[in-house]
Amino acid sequence: VGRSPPPYRRELRVVCRVCEGDRASGARARQSGLRRRGRASSNSACCRRPRPSRRAHRPRPRPAAMDPRRRIAYFYDCEIGNYHYGQGHPMKPHRVRMAHNLIVGYGLYKDMEVFRPPLVDHLDMMRFHSDDYINFLRTVTPDTMSEHLRELQRFNVGEDCPVFDGLFEFCQLSTSGSMGGAARLNSQTSDIVINWGGGLHHAKKSEASGFCYVNDCVLAILELLKCHQRVLYIDI
Repeated sequence: VGRSPPPYRRELRVVCRVCEGDRASGARARQSGLRRRGRASSNSACCRRPRPSRRAHRPRPRPAAMDPRRRIAYFYDCEIGNYHYGQGHPMKPHRVRMAHNLIVGYGLYKDMEVFRPPLVDHLDMMRFHSDDYINFLRTVTPDTMSEHLRELQRFNVGEDCPVFDGLFEFCQLSTSGSMGGAARLNSQTSDIVINWGGGLHHAKKSEASGFCYVNDCVLAILELLKCHQRVLYIDI
């Protein structure tokens, strides 16, 4: 019996090799003077009641409760998932709807104020973008593309940034949440704002780029600069 016994779990009834009984008959094992590693032991290692592992029974840490002082505003419009860039295009607005369903399914909305933002108009977008570019986005449709061939090339609208039904309305939805969130931060009615439909930061002043047409990030920063001296922008 020179080897150490296996680490028995607390809930198991392990048969003692010396007394051929369970742990309740451990007294017979102690009387037998079991030799373990060359020394007599009055209390056999295999008959002793194992101590429960502190690590195994350590209570799991609970997640930190939401600080009630942090006011979170979540912007979402149910229409944003209805727009489609086209067959095979990697940009899929319906993923915003999928994210919203997860937020509802996990009950995260209970810790936030949910808003459907009012739509911004073309004048708000012109605070950064050029007038002719925004007017082009307002008028072009899949049926009128042949009438805007020069503008399509000029404003880089084509493969990566295609023309689809409801293009300008989609730009309004993605921009409204970001600008509305910035306004709530300025008015100090919210501490944190979320707009999963925004973040289309590749758009340039007079050009579409990287699946983006209207740069809601720049427009939100311009809104924040009304009340703040500096704004930190992080792209993750």
